[in-house]
Amino acid sequence: MEYVINLMDVDANPSEWARQREDEGWHVLSVADHLYTGTRPFPHVWVAISSIATSTSHVKITTSFVNNLLRSPVEVAQAALLLQKVSNGRFELGLGAGWAKDEIVDSGMDYPLPRDRAGGFIEAIQIIRSLITDGTCDFHGDYYQVSVPKLGPVSDLPPLLVGSVGGPRTVREVTPHLDRVEIKASSASTRGGNLDLSVMAEIPEEHLLSMIERVREIRPDIEIGMFVLCNAGTDEFTKNLAANMGDRLFGRFFGSPEKVADGLGWLAEQGISRAQLSPFDDASFNRLAPHLL
Repeated sequence: MEYVINLMDVDANPSEWARQREDEGWHVLSVADHLYTGTRPFPHVWVAISSIATSTSHVKITTSFVNNLLRSPVEVAQAALLLQKVSNGRFELGLGAGWAKDEIVDSGMDYPLPRDRAGGFIEAIQIIRSLITDGTCDFHGDYYQVSVPKLGPVSDLPPLLVGSVGGPRTVREVTPHLDRVEIKASSASTRGGNLDLSVMAEIPEEHLLSMIERVREIRPDIEIGMFVLCNAGTDEFTKNLAANMGDRLFGRFFGSPEKVADGLGWLAEQGISRAQLSPFDDASFNRLAPHLL
């Protein structure tokens, strides 16, 4: 099992953070693409991941996930191609449909209906696949009209394309274009544009298992990862989160470091080869490290 840890602290120096995490032995370093969620601001995805790429030497780097509501797919592909070169082939492009409503509306943009978020994401994946593989794209769809004759730099190997899929439609239509699928089993909890922990607490293990099965029906050999909202600790904050999550799927990922590590081990048993860890408290990384690395 590979573990991805996500830089979400806007006050952290990305270079210093990355060198520390690489020395600790984490497998993949990542940056989330949000302006903010709730009252928490986030680092700028391209600035931060570029800093991480140039300050590390061997750890893999990725984005989790570039927000399709904020970014042009052409810009995303251009950034990915250069990051692949800057990182000496260590970059994997993670792309998501976007979910946080407030940051979109507050920035003066329209927040689309769920079907349009999914539709735009499906088309963007196809455009980016063409641009990072061939350096060119001629695409005419319902959401994008793109005609790019040349984009680069095109390296010997393009960056891997990783897509976050949450519903049956995106599983069906996005999976064929990906190098790795990232399952967002918690997608129902963000469907309204905000994170609803009470909805997440009701998601059963069977939901994840059915998503894995659907992906395998389309691409039997593709690697599967999972976005894991979690928190590890014995403090009252974590205990309350664990109590609220109960004993269903996401209850496995809140509580003592030992409990969370066991839950991640259970994911590996289901065929998940990479877990993207996104804790409420960044100290969870330090608490989990002895149990995972």
